Amino acid sequence: MSGLVLKIGPGERFIVNGAVLENGDKPARIRITEGDVRVLRCRDALRPEEVNTPVKQIYYAVQLLITGDLEEDGTLPAIDAECAKLLDVFESIDADLIPTLRSMVSRGNYYSALCHLRQILAIEDELLTRFAKPVTREPATKVA
Repeated sequence: MSGLVLKIGPGERFIVNGAVLENGDKPARIRITEGDVRVLRCRDALRPEEVNTPVKQIYYAVQLLITGDLEEDGTLPAIDAECAKLLDVFESIDADLIPTLRSMVSRGNYYSALCHLRQILAIEDELLTRFAKPVTREPATKVA
């Protein structure tokens, strides 16, 4: 029997098809065998105030598709357009990163897309850190 296996900690919350569920007081493994079930562990969810980069915007949109807060009809083309913008940035690092993401999203494989996006988020964070310009102040002009 194949499918998605979630390892859930004691008291951990997760969302299945829009319903928030909470695990009991012992760790659990939950196997999801149906392909069209939408699952999100609450610990993997971004809060709106954390969405401050292009990759986080895509992550958040996929997250909202999982929770049912966004409809696929309007969201999928927007996600694909944002992915297209990121192709040039990530192609030199790994040519398959964004095409793989686009494929997962287009097939409705949103949980896998979030897992894949976590890898892309780490790369984005490294790039932003590496190329961030430090704030420098102009030297003070001495009058006297």
